[in-house]
Amino acid sequence: MAQKPKARGAKKKAVPKKKAPDEKQFERFIETARKLGVDEGGNKFEKVFESVIRSKRGAKP
Repeated sequence: MAQKPKARGAKKKAVPKKKAPDEKQFERFIETARKLGVDEGGNKFEKVFESVIRSKRGAKP
């Protein structure tokens, strides 16, 4: 009673479902960012990042 080999085809991957965007959450995010003074261009981030890099380069292990 030999078994027949199983057919091996390409397996289909499950496609994740896309979630509907939550507009209210996005609006709260924008409002909070503006209250914190975050700029959209990233200039403030760049300045803070550069200050962190400079302080780490000067520190000795």
